[in-house]
Amino acid sequence: MRVLKVRAHQLFANYRKPLSFGFIDTYPLPPLSTIRGWFHTVVGAKEYIPLSMCIQGGAEAVVYDLQTLIKFDRKERTKQGYPLLEGFGKTLSQTPTYVANLFDVELTLYILAPEEHLQVFRENLLTAEYPHIGRYEDVARIDSVELIEPEKRSFTPRKAHTIDYGIYLKKETACNCALSGINYRQNFKYEVIKGLRYFTKVDVVYVDNGRIESGTHLFDREEGKEGRIVELIGDLPA
Repeated sequence: MRVLKVRAHQLFANYRKPLSFGFIDTYPLPPLSTIRGWFHTVVGAKEYIPLSMCIQGGAEAVVYDLQTLIKFDRKERTKQGYPLLEGFGKTLSQTPTYVANLFDVELTLYILAPEEHLQVFRENLLTAEYPHIGRYEDVARIDSVELIEPEKRSFTPRKAHTIDYGIYLKKETACNCALSGINYRQNFKYEVIKGLRYFTKVDVVYVDNGRIESGTHLFDREEGKEGRIVELIGDLPA
């Protein structure tokens, strides 16, 4: 089994959490749906491509930015002094909003998909449009793109693996390995029914420290000082 391994760097990034408005918060790593959408955009897909992914990395710091959010609002807000946009029946409102930005982000992504699509992604990554992950302004520097074959490795208390990097794990994996972290129920993909999007969600745990002392996991021994596990989450079995 071959997967596409992408190393990327972003100076600033915000991977927005849903329903964060007054304060725009960020996930610690790009969510599954962001990487899925990025892959489909770069490939130029006209229909859904089954894939699985492993998202790893970390940031040096979180910095907070005060921005002005400009949006269309209710017509009734003209009573509060907001200007009315003739022809739209909406007011134009401005709201100061704090935005959490990750600073100096290093990402390592592993993508499993039909190999012909991986090859197209590899070819188009620097030519389709400028690379960005998340917001359009969150430009990504692509440091390397390569096809690799992760190996399977078994772990025991005497032959444990130390996690000192951020990674999304399946909730089942985190429970089986007695790892604690931040639990998220993330959107993964959606289908459109009668004009509405219905999302398939996945339970993941963000972990950035701990030890894996049991089980058999995919492993990339070339990444980092002691290698890294490759936890593929998505449609395709590892």
